[in-house]
Amino acid sequence: MQKIISYLYPNRIELLIGLPGFTVEHTKVYQRTIKIYNGIDNTIEFDIKNADQKRVDLTTLSSLELNIMDVSGTALPNSPYVLSTTAKKGIAVVTIPQADLTDLNNQFLKYSVSAVQNGLDVMLYCDSLFNAVGTIELVGNAMPTFRDDKVYDSVNGGFTGEIDYAGNVITHSSAIPVTFYEAVPATSMSFNIDISNFVGSIWLEGTEHDTISISSFRNVEKLMTYNTTISATTTVAFNNVAIGKFKYFRISWQNSTYHGATGKVNTITAG
Repeated sequence: MQKIISYLYPNRIELLIGLPGFTVEHTKVYQRTIKIYNGIDNTIEFDIKNADQKRVDLTTLSSLELNIMDVSGTALPNSPYVLSTTAKKGIAVVTIPQADLTDLNNQFLKYSVSAVQNGLDVMLYCDSLFNAVGTIELVGNAMPTFRDDKVYDSVNGGFTGEIDYAGNVITHSSAIPVTFYEAVPATSMSFNIDISNFVGSIWLEGTEHDTISISSFRNVEKLMTYNTTISATTTVAFNNVAIGKFKYFRISWQNSTYHGATGKVNTITAG
């Protein structure tokens, strides 16, 4: 039988303040790396002491702030974070919200903690050697993630055009993959198509080809179709399209030759 032991304990970091003028009785030679995780709110406790290892009365400090920087020294968008004092002497806490870490990958960040004492800005040190900068390891794969919607538009090269044998211009989106290395593969997809002053036809196509080539969508059937004979500015929805045997989808459209090509498809959101 396998046994897995888990621990629940505070993510507590010891900081020192006011080192000058004190006899250092306990020399802390290094500070451990803080670990935080994507997908959750991360609460960090700071145990603030003087050089004699006695907890500091935090009422003597103000503007306690946690600064978080990337490796180049650039602050994260919502840094600094304000530390809150607790009922315990010398203990302050800060929470880094889940939303602030959503777009960050695994990496090592830097942090520092500053405060105001007796009207002066002061640094809190990670050790008794006056190191004011510590390390935070961001672990980006500890919680489940969900596939983000993908947006296709003409600006990013997401649309291509071709002329058929009758001389009509047909525009296609890029091939939209539907298979991923997922524990539970998706069984359906939905598409929202934003159009402006469009008159014509929009349709969805699917292919069973594993790779995309010039022939991948040749002679495929139209799975869903939207037609309009009146100038339309709206969002066309192809919802809950069964993936089934298909490996890629694409959206295609053709403006009505009676109205010219003034209307357009702006964006396609697939998810």
